[in-house]
Amino acid sequence: MFNDIAIIAGSGKLPFKIASYLKKLNVHFIILAIKGYSKKNLYKNFKTYSLRMGQGHKAIKVLRGNKIKKIIFLGGLDRPSLRSLRPDLWTLFKVFKFIFFKKTDDIILRNVVSIFENEGFEVIGLSDITNDFFLKKGIYGAKKIPKNDQLIINKHLKQTLLWTTKDLGQSVITSKKNILLKEDRRGTNYLIKRSKEKKYSENSYIFIKVKKLNQESRIDLPTFGFNTLKNLVKTNIKYIVLNANSTIIMDKKRTLQYLRKSKKTLLSVDITISKKNNININYD
Repeated sequence: MFNDIAIIAGSGKLPFKIASYLKKLNVHFIILAIKGYSKKNLYKNFKTYSLRMGQGHKAIKVLRGNKIKKIIFLGGLDRPSLRSLRPDLWTLFKVFKFIFFKKTDDIILRNVVSIFENEGFEVIGLSDITNDFFLKKGIYGAKKIPKNDQLIINKHLKQTLLWTTKDLGQSVITSKKNILLKEDRRGTNYLIKRSKEKKYSENSYIFIKVKKLNQESRIDLPTFGFNTLKNLVKTNIKYIVLNANSTIIMDKKRTLQYLRKSKKTLLSVDITISKKNNININYD
């Protein structure tokens, strides 16, 4: 059973939804709302502390003062500049070499996790609290996928997974033959917007959004929801491919209802890596 939890809240609705869920369960928890990302007023009915991203030492004091044992990171956070971070000395000592020496986002996330673990806290993921925001393995929307399309999807999914190891993004849009567009720091919605451009729109066929291979899965899982689906429905893309049990689906019920009304097919895919480093894909 989980208890004594701190939600470190970035942008978006997810931190609020999980806080409301924990409150219903009568779980002891607090919220650390990160300034510039999370609106403290959103959490006025919860015990909330508003901190800058660079106030690591104060965060540790707040956590210990509230007898917190577990920490969960929820919501969006961008890599900060030194000016915006304004780190206290404790934070500067802990994170400087990871953030400012061209380390990848995943390396930074792993080290953020280890910093809190070294201070005696257990860092947990969303699946440790609830699976309500994930999709199980399967095909949603249209139920039959032609064999040739299955081969095309598998090919591009494997290519995308290998690309994610560069830590540049989580989403791509492909044609039947090759990858057309790759996500950058402008995000998924910008990627979809570009797919509507004339030079891409006729050939856009598959949208893939997956977590990076060997990613630290307690932080920064890919998200997908109603607004993203709504944008995809306006394109020629036929298939949507997501990770089973590790893509956060916002407004899940509404999103699936809208999917059924659209002509899109969503594949929630189970991805495993064999001992020989072969990528195995399963959505049946």
